[in-house]
Amino acid sequence: MTEIKDDIKSVIDENKARTYEKKKQEWEKLENDKSDCLEAIEVLGGAVACGFLDDKHSLILQDWIKYYKNKSEQIENYLDEARKP
Repeated sequence: MTEIKDDIKSVIDENKARTYEKKKQEWEKLENDKSDCLEAIEVLGGAVACGFLDDKHSLILQDWIKYYKNKSEQIENYLDEARKP
């Protein structure tokens, strides 16, 4: 009977370890995505700040900046919630 309990416990522990690894990989991917968003914001913001773009194109880039800011905030919110115990 104790052998069965030990076997069950080892299976549960293995599943917990796998689940944690999957979550860790997902969090790392999301952190990379967030980093990419912040880099895109910086690059696009630099292009807008230079002032050599037509107003029409500057507005388009500002829309993209908003998009990446929102995406970054969504990722941050998700990670904050996911990491709560």
